[in-house]
Amino acid sequence: MNGTSCQRHGIASGRPAQPSLRPGSLAGSSRRCLKVAATETLIKKPKLSYVGLQLATKLHTGDGVCTDKALLNDRLTGGSTLAVPPPPIISKPDAEFLALGLEFVETRDGIKITELNELFEKVGFPRRDPDRLRVALDNTHRLIWIRSLKQSRVARLGQLLGFARATSDGVFSATIWDVAVSPAWQRSGLGKGMIERLTQQLVQDGISTITLYAEPQVVGLYKKLGFVDDPEGIRGMAFQRKRKDKKGMGLF
Repeated sequence: MNGTSCQRHGIASGRPAQPSLRPGSLAGSSRRCLKVAATETLIKKPKLSYVGLQLATKLHTGDGVCTDKALLNDRLTGGSTLAVPPPPIISKPDAEFLALGLEFVETRDGIKITELNELFEKVGFPRRDPDRLRVALDNTHRLIWIRSLKQSRVARLGQLLGFARATSDGVFSATIWDVAVSPAWQRSGLGKGMIERLTQQLVQDGISTITLYAEPQVVGLYKKLGFVDDPEGIRGMAFQRKRKDKKGMGLF
């Protein structure tokens, strides 16, 4: 998209493009901007906070909504409870994933930017500028990814099959981003395994507030892992292109 041309027509700022007073004055590049803008949308993403499975179970009603704001606030602010939530239980040990030829890696070593971008595209995330993505990884507090240890019909040897990362000040708060699992491996427990292990790392770092902005269709799965949402329904807003299909919905 030509950023300068789009800004002239109010697209970059989120305003609707104003029609020209002169017939035929809209340039071809601007028409393309308008066409792209028509396929983009504001997606509401619920903000979730990790409080531990035991407290999350107490706070949730049948529909997974946190109903006791006072108790939640007490947990998140340290109140009369411990400031750092309990670590999550690892439901499936590394040995079981290794038996499937899958390995959890908690360092940047071995991550290929091109391959990570390919994974993002497969699940419907926007492709990132390689240099900027490299800087983002350099400034990531914690990350985890899944590597294939064997060649198969659904994976190459060494292929990156899943990814998640967290940014943080290293003390008080952290936010989990970019949770993605290759479509061929979705609904295999890989997403769950990554979130459990990444959250465990953050808790062990002594971080008391761990949040994420979830894709709406997987909110219920995060809540089963000890995350809750605000009783007033606070929402984060993310601007992204509208997906043409339902890729990326089965992350867990």
